Amino acid sequence: MLQPKEGIGRRPCAKCHGSAILIAPEGNFARAALCDCSARCEICNDAGFLFERDDLGRETARMCACERRRVRVRLYNEASVPGKFADARLEDRFRDRYNHEAFSTCKLHVDEYYRGHKGLILMGPSGGGKTFLVAAFIYEIIFTRGVPALFRDFFHLLANLRSGYSSGRPESELIEPLVSVEVLVVDELGKGRNTPWEQNILDVLISQRYNNRKTTIFTTNYTESRATTLPERVRSKDGPLGESELEIRETLRERVGPRIYSRLREMCDLVTLGGPDRRPQDGE
Repeated sequence: MLQPKEGIGRRPCAKCHGSAILIAPEGNFARAALCDCSARCEICNDAGFLFERDDLGRETARMCACERRRVRVRLYNEASVPGKFADARLEDRFRDRYNHEAFSTCKLHVDEYYRGHKGLILMGPSGGGKTFLVAAFIYEIIFTRGVPALFRDFFHLLANLRSGYSSGRPESELIEPLVSVEVLVVDELGKGRNTPWEQNILDVLISQRYNNRKTTIFTTNYTESRATTLPERVRSKDGPLGESELEIRETLRERVGPRIYSRLREMCDLVTLGGPDRRPQDGE
């Protein structure tokens, strides 16, 4: 983690608690900014780089910690983390018996990250804390490792692509940002109407990221078991008494199809979250 520019014996800043970074909701997204305590760098005098001489007497430049902070603030703001998860961190205060395995797996993926590292799928019911964990993952991978990341809700991702196609933009232009980013987080995989077009988009995205050795993180309400997967109610007119309501439980494999599921199993670790709904209930 980037450390603050605190002198020996000085107390950490009360606003940023020594991180030199402030993150708060701004509109729909979480936005990072440098804390006032790091407004001026006493190490490089705000040049952003330090100049040194190597063993052969040649002058070389290396990035100062203050410039690394600026770069990582920019990366975080480009990641489009939802504003409601501005406080998401992989800190033990957010770990409990329900999310312990998923929490530890996210932390391990950050600590051991390398280009092409295996991805992750967090599965489980709504309100289990999946999106919080992947938002925390983005914070950690950017601010501790300096790795570019991007958050996309699956339903909005499809809507943006559909709008782009309608306006005549080429597929390569629309897909490229999703394929090229080092770490892509796709929230709520499987959400939508699951049309052949949506299946094709998912297939293209996953295949291209796999071939380019890019890490992809998913959350989904669909699991590998009918007992825990997302129950959906649909109306049917085939019943003996006319129109009736049926409950359908598709597993993740059934939802995305065997071809995509096979690739997901190859490129990601799968972890299931359980426990109570963490979202605030009406009246609370």
